Amino acid sequence: MQTAQPTASPLGILLLVAAIYLVIKSPKKLQTLGRMGIAFVMTVLLIMVTGAILRRGDPQALGAISGLVGLLVAVIAGWWHTRSLKRGSAGTPETRN
Repeated sequence: MQTAQPTASPLGILLLVAAIYLVIKSPKKLQTLGRMGIAFVMTVLLIMVTGAILRRGDPQALGAISGLVGLLVAVIAGWWHTRSLKRGSAGTPETRN
């Protein structure tokens, strides 16, 4: 018996679109993508490893939640990095004259 594929979460789709938008709009695309990837992997590992150690709850639900939280953290990291790049390129008030 085959099981149906889980449906995509609307929040997950929205976060994925936001992540793609941030990478496209970033002045340093590869650096932003790298930071977002690291943030995603570290968050997912943190949630999944603690869940495995505690052995509580449904592993499938834990995986889905950790994926969404990881994607959220990745988007926040990408936004923060892009924002700091744009602020840094504006320069200090003395150099803008």
